[in-house]
Amino acid sequence: MRLLVTAVLIAITVALTGCGGGSSSEPAPSNLKVVAGDSSATVIWDVDSSFEYWVWVNQGTTVDPLHCSTCRVFVNVFPPYIVTPLANGTTYSVTVNARKEGGAGGAGSPAQTIVPRLAGATWEAGAPLSASNLLGVDFTSATTAGLSTIVEVGANGAAFWSLDGGTWNVATTNVPGNLNAVHYSNGVFVVIGDSGAIITSPDGSTWTPRAAPTTNALTAIAGNGQGHLVAVGRNGTVLQSSDAGTWTASNSGTPEDLYGVAFGNGRYVAVGAHGALVSSTDGTNWTPIAAVTGADLHGITYGSLAATSTTPAVARFIAVGTGGTVLTSTDGLAWSVVGSLTDASLASVAFGTQFIAVGAGGAIFTSVDGLAWQPADSGTTTDLNAVAFTILTAHAIGVGYAAVGDAGTNLTSF
Repeated sequence: MRLLVTAVLIAITVALTGCGGGSSSEPAPSNLKVVAGDSSATVIWDVDSSFEYWVWVNQGTTVDPLHCSTCRVFVNVFPPYIVTPLANGTTYSVTVNARKEGGAGGAGSPAQTIVPRLAGATWEAGAPLSASNLLGVDFTSATTAGLSTIVEVGANGAAFWSLDGGTWNVATTNVPGNLNAVHYSNGVFVVIGDSGAIITSPDGSTWTPRAAPTTNALTAIAGNGQGHLVAVGRNGTVLQSSDAGTWTASNSGTPEDLYGVAFGNGRYVAVGAHGALVSSTDGTNWTPIAAVTGADLHGITYGSLAATSTTPAVARFIAVGTGGTVLTSTDGLAWSVVGSLTDASLASVAFGTQFIAVGAGGAIFTSVDGLAWQPADSGTTTDLNAVAFTILTAHAIGVGYAAVGDAGTNLTSF
């Protein structure tokens, strides 16, 4: 996941002092505004269509495009522009200068100083997308058409898609039952739901039904990052696919309902009712793992991130469930109880730049290591059902998280 963050935008490192071009008389852009985000910053300024613009970023409290051998420069860009990757907790200075027809650039706007920070502490509610409960959310930084897209699905076949996380479009799925989860893989969004429903879409707009070898409700889906997918569901159901179109059933080794699945450390781990845990390295052969809790486990994720100046190294599974239960494992096989974060049920957990868990009553908790957790203010008391890490760069939305819940609730944190 972090590779996507690095690849979103490519900066040109300026090696020559004075690349800004001191001889130009092009005026400095006005009304520069720089908003810090998670490992990113959004840069906005007033535009004259006859000019080209360069964004200059320098670590520290000063930046001068006329004399900056250490700057990163983003050339011929327009606002709102997202600069990434930046190191959270590090001070940066940002300015913008203008040029015409490839000529030398002028002086920069008065520099703005920012310190990027982790997303997840504050949340913003979008307008409810429908009266239906939203049950699943996922994104891709680039569809086959090259567009960053987020898809949200829910009860009664509801599906919505957006290129920027702000403007939403309704999709027709022709599925009468609940759609419980969505995952992007193999160039398509894959949605699973009640009665074994599986549908796919390259863009979130047009959906194609796929045959499933089960009529059990499917509740969660995950991939290994190399095209292989696993979906899990009621009565221990496990399906797998290598192309998102053709699905086969596997024996999970448990009769318990399975509610969540994740891939990490070379293996899939699925979780479910009464603390059920099962693991597989290939999606075909599954081994039950001794339960360490009797709580129903509703969500699971794997987080892996190198240490930074402000966060520790992470490489662990986190599972969440009823009674605020949180479990952890570094290998997916040996599990321990972290504790109970809340009396409320936790429904879903995701990892991007930190762990985010969501649940009943609008509960949201964050953790940089999966062990120490802090509550966040969601601004809602509505049950939240799913959360996903997002990197939406079409407009002014950067690195962060999207959460969905009952009555069309959709929240974002950037």
